[in-house]
Amino acid sequence: MTVVNKSIILFLLLLVNLSAYESEDELKVILTGKVAKFITWQDNNSENRDKFVITVLRNPYTSLFDQKYKNKKIKDKDVVIKYIDDISKLSFTNILYIPKVNSVELETILRVSSKKNILTISSMRGFAQKGGAVQLFFISQKGSLKINLDVLTKENFKVKSSFVRISEVVKGAVY
Repeated sequence: MTVVNKSIILFLLLLVNLSAYESEDELKVILTGKVAKFITWQDNNSENRDKFVITVLRNPYTSLFDQKYKNKKIKDKDVVIKYIDDISKLSFTNILYIPKVNSVELETILRVSSKKNILTISSMRGFAQKGGAVQLFFISQKGSLKINLDVLTKENFKVKSSFVRISEVVKGAVY
């Protein structure tokens, strides 16, 4: 079995039936970290080489991120979860999870995070078309992905081709 086929099978296993999880929210939190397996970041901050940071804006999931990533590693780095209540408090992070926000606020958030090699992820409807990198969504209780390749390219992410094949690729704003 080729490496590409193994990657596709691995990711398809991640997009399992929601009934295997307690909630759709739990699946969103898990997929947020799983997406990282298919993305390569630039070395954008030498001080944080030993940490993989996920920042959650206005945490809608109480303790789910802490529960799912406690003592976990992503890309062979210890996972650190940060919570911020305002985008002006954004510091170094690999992933920024964005809850449902209005269009004006989303534009501000994406402008602040652009050109910083931050992978933006949300389950907000239309997120990828509005300039977000990865949108999580559900069809028949199964997790799916939309990606904005223009954003990922502009932010200098390297994306595995298997990830592109299993995602719905959309066009949209690039900040």
